Amino acid sequence: MKYTNEILNTALSDLQNMDIKERKKAAKTFMKAACAELGTVNTKPVKEWFVLNIENYLTAIKDETDSEIIWRNLYTLQQFCARYIHSAYLFKINSDIITEDNVKNVEEKAKAYVSSLLEVYKNPKVLQGVASFFWVYREPFVWDIFAEVLKKKKDKLTLSHIGIAIRQCYDLSKENGKNTYISDVQIKNLIEVLEAENILHREIELLKNW
Repeated sequence: MKYTNEILNTALSDLQNMDIKERKKAAKTFMKAACAELGTVNTKPVKEWFVLNIENYLTAIKDETDSEIIWRNLYTLQQFCARYIHSAYLFKINSDIITEDNVKNVEEKAKAYVSSLLEVYKNPKVLQGVASFFWVYREPFVWDIFAEVLKKKKDKLTLSHIGIAIRQCYDLSKENGKNTYISDVQIKNLIEVLEAENILHREIELLKNW
């Protein structure tokens, strides 16, 4: 599917539709756009659209209350920042729109929105999305959130996202120092939660051998 301005603008409008089915469909469109293969015909238009429309996008999603839709919106921001910004070195785009300042603005606005959710939501699905977003920026506080999420939510998707984060943290810590991304207290707490819930056994062994 090609993500044109027309498709994304229509989805933007539908993010505020009174019909929850339409909002879910619109959120899925943006999520798929953020996850689209890089270096294709979609890469430039999608990145330019977000750079130009980040304020409009965040305005459209800020009053959403459905946890599933909020999670999709968070995953969209997570994937866009991780792939279209942090992995931008993998592909070259000639664009007058995609400047360093504009990209920085996207990240700052996205971080502010995601941070605001911590003040309002205690839903574990939303909190997992918040923590996964900030793990893109290697923020150590995410481990406290992940530990609390795992006490309440242990579905396959949640375990997959947190398991990936633990393994990434383990590999990064071997390269950059044991406590660069996670403290000993956080490691201990995470092990206790994982053992109590009897989940992510492979990750427990990694944490024990940190």
